[in-house]
Amino acid sequence: MAGRFGIRVSKTAQTFLPPLEFAYAASVLEKNGHVAQIIDAPSIGLGSEEILTAVSKEKPELVVTNTTPISLEYDLKFCDAIKEQSPKTALCIVGAFVSVLPNIIFEKSKVDVVIKGEVEYSILDLVNALSDKRLDTVKGITYKKNNVLLKTPDRELTNDLDALPFPAFHLLPIDRYYHNWFSENDKPFMTVLSSRGCSYGCIYCPYPIGYGDCWRSRSAHNVLEEISLLVNNYSVRSILFRDQVFTFDMKRTEEICNGIIQRGLNIKWRCETRVDRLSKSLMTVMKEAGCEGIHMGVESGDPNVLSKIGKPGVDVDKTKRVFADADDIGIQTGAFFIIGLPGETRRSIWESFELAMELNPDIVSVAAITPYPGTKLYDMAEEKGWILTKDWTKYTGFNVVMRTDELSQEDIQQAIDYFNLCIGARRKKLKKEVFSRKGFQKVLHKPSLAVKWVLKTTKNQLNDPQEEFRKWALED
Repeated sequence: MAGRFGIRVSKTAQTFLPPLEFAYAASVLEKNGHVAQIIDAPSIGLGSEEILTAVSKEKPELVVTNTTPISLEYDLKFCDAIKEQSPKTALCIVGAFVSVLPNIIFEKSKVDVVIKGEVEYSILDLVNALSDKRLDTVKGITYKKNNVLLKTPDRELTNDLDALPFPAFHLLPIDRYYHNWFSENDKPFMTVLSSRGCSYGCIYCPYPIGYGDCWRSRSAHNVLEEISLLVNNYSVRSILFRDQVFTFDMKRTEEICNGIIQRGLNIKWRCETRVDRLSKSLMTVMKEAGCEGIHMGVESGDPNVLSKIGKPGVDVDKTKRVFADADDIGIQTGAFFIIGLPGETRRSIWESFELAMELNPDIVSVAAITPYPGTKLYDMAEEKGWILTKDWTKYTGFNVVMRTDELSQEDIQQAIDYFNLCIGARRKKLKKEVFSRKGFQKVLHKPSLAVKWVLKTTKNQLNDPQEEFRKWALED
């Protein structure tokens, strides 16, 4: 098995994550007596010709690659190049996007199979089925036979995640992975997936397409065994938990944290979760266990918008408490906002901005609403005529690809520009260094911090972008 073909990563790239799903799939293959290899081309700097040479040399029965809307065109061309060079090699492609719209793959490439959902056991069954070409026995795939597209029944989700072998870390170039949420001194860096799925049903979220809408977890003991393996065998110093909602089961999270402390595992780690699955007592234990940052989907500062997009249990007051508690404890916070949500207006965008300023997170991410195929939002946007383009390469979260009844394409783009401009580095630096609780203590000892900042920014106050933003949002 080979995977993740792609473009060379620039030397200035800030984040590069391992292909964890392939590491799981390779481990399952090895456990069942097959030979697997992962060619993580971008991480080791392989170009197209070098990958083709490697595939030609190995002559694998099956090549699997993943893709995203952004890289789809390139990936399909590369798959065709493999097929031309090695016509007897079966080609399989995975990814949430292609599992929803598999017809696009077969129309534009010579790919043999598309996998839907979790990939480990589908790949194993596919390898076993290749010898007698009985693809109809493999669940969760779409394939072409006699120019007819055939879909097999969906594969059941893997409920016993502890039964999965640990990812095949020995097949990955662990020293090449990094994330800009950690420093160079925190390498080697790795990701861990301690649970799968999300049952909350946010209308815009594509996560359930790949991992289902049922939350399933590994036991705390199983997770701790994997962390111990990474620390003791691979000298890993930092971990990003890739769970959709890491603290969904707060008791399990506490058990993991206590286990890290008891085992003396000296690691830094971060996670993503929801504000309604956090408490101050839990975050205190998380901090003691090495948690440096928690990243949360705030999405909007308008309660009406939150209710419309399927965010039960999340309210603005709870969000404020959690971010304040995290600041008190010393855990960094990340806040994700989405601009252009159904029901959102210019005024509610301003409410989101005011909330962002009050929360004062260490990291703020502002994305354009994106109707990913397979989500409830996509169906809604399609029905209402909101979708502006189906050029999938633009479905990045940075490009505006849909409008709503309340906001035009131009409105959404203008709001994102204002939002990013106003939460600029200097303004944020002032809040962090001067106006936070810790900042006041610093200023008492070093008042020049505030003076220097005022001197640098006074000349910009006559054309304050925040005032322009406020007028745009509230006075039109």
